[in-house]
Amino acid sequence: MNAIIWVTAGITVSAFALVAEQSNANEACADLTSFMLQDTRIKTTEQVDAGTPHCKVAGVIEKEINFELLLPNDWNGRFMMGGGGAYVGSIQNQALRYGSGPGALERGYATVGTDTGHVSSMVDGEWALNNAERQENFGHRAVHLTAVTAKAIIERYYMRAPEYSYFVGCSRGGGQAMMETQRYPEDFDGLVAGAPAYDWTGFTGGQIRTVQTMYPDGDTTGTVLTKANLELLGKTIIAACDAHDGVADGILTDPRNCPFEPDDLKKCEGNAHTDCVTTKQLTAIKAIYDAPIIDGRRIFAGFPYGGEHIPGGWQASVVSTDGLSPRSEFAIDFYQNFVFSDPYWDYTQYDFANWKKDVAQVSAMLDATNTDLSQFKKRNGRIIFWTGWSDHLITALGTIEYYDKLTAADPDADEYSRLYMLPGTLHCAGGPGPDRADWLEAIRAWVEDGKAPERLVSLQLNENGSMSRTRPVCPYPQIASYRGKGDPDDEANFACK
Repeated sequence: MNAIIWVTAGITVSAFALVAEQSNANEACADLTSFMLQDTRIKTTEQVDAGTPHCKVAGVIEKEINFELLLPNDWNGRFMMGGGGAYVGSIQNQALRYGSGPGALERGYATVGTDTGHVSSMVDGEWALNNAERQENFGHRAVHLTAVTAKAIIERYYMRAPEYSYFVGCSRGGGQAMMETQRYPEDFDGLVAGAPAYDWTGFTGGQIRTVQTMYPDGDTTGTVLTKANLELLGKTIIAACDAHDGVADGILTDPRNCPFEPDDLKKCEGNAHTDCVTTKQLTAIKAIYDAPIIDGRRIFAGFPYGGEHIPGGWQASVVSTDGLSPRSEFAIDFYQNFVFSDPYWDYTQYDFANWKKDVAQVSAMLDATNTDLSQFKKRNGRIIFWTGWSDHLITALGTIEYYDKLTAADPDADEYSRLYMLPGTLHCAGGPGPDRADWLEAIRAWVEDGKAPERLVSLQLNENGSMSRTRPVCPYPQIASYRGKGDPDDEANFACK
């Protein structure tokens, strides 16, 4: 029987070759079920032809570290792992959709995600109660073991190891990236740490202090700050500071340069009104911005100004119309299940006198605060940090604090690290500022081509997916400065200074 030949627009394709190629892909995918790895069991494999054709591999490491590895038919020779958010608790892979441009699989990367060793919602920490193994898996082991396992499967499937290995993540995923550079510098050649949740005991401790101020007696019913308060606060800040960067666009290029103080708000005389704040409300606002100091050590960097009144701002995470905010609930949950192993722990009774000692064990497992990246530097690793200035979950000031300490510890830190601050961007995405940059290409080009990222471009999309604004993203401490003429929504009219 002769092969059927298709000829279209001058391109000749053998139907038999296509069928054979598909058959080989199916067989290679199915064959992975018999691949034996120490402490690893491959549960299922499936050849997926929709979208980017790939082999989907589901497996479990040790007792309960589940992972899903995607192996594209058209492989680019590289591996990219994606992180997860909050407590994770399900198999998550942030590399599948990260920044602007196609995701990792669409670009041809073999890519993997993990549940970090437990099943739960992203904000329920009961799984960690009195379970040191799960805490340690979540803290650092699961990502490392998943990376090692994925590389072994990739080598078996393609008959060669990845040429380069990458990791991208945001929030908890950003903290996972930082943890990898500090504990397992051999795992990845390049990493992107977005809005990194790296100091768990610090940012949750700061929130405990805030909720103690807002709800000192434990009665969390009702609300302290109203939507009208947030409108007043946010609009007052914008009015006072927006134009300081040369462009009145509703965002602050660097909120640290804003001269506003909460005491500038009009005080209510008697009952609350929409154009003023009560003494209790002013105290609550100050507590949210506060950077508390315990025994001479600042345990949390506090929050910068910006985005308080916008959709997705404070109303989404910092305050609530019916009591505790999601951020407060998360912090209390963390101290109950991780720090004190007591689901009935009462935040109102905690005085922080022994805070450093209380959090020491958990901090050693979860916090990625170490600035000694000498081993990562030695193997020519590269890492990009980025955070939105209007992030109300993971403070931008905390990311800057870590980066300042890193550069102070190593004057040559810019050889392997860069930090980018995105004005007007909320937690990982969203907000009034351009929030999407091609981080995947930026880290690839730095690692493989030696092209250190300098001026990147972030973009903002309308609801219909069309582009509405672009801005340059400059390596910290530079900022995007308007040249004084031209369309302020076009990044070409800004310079990094």
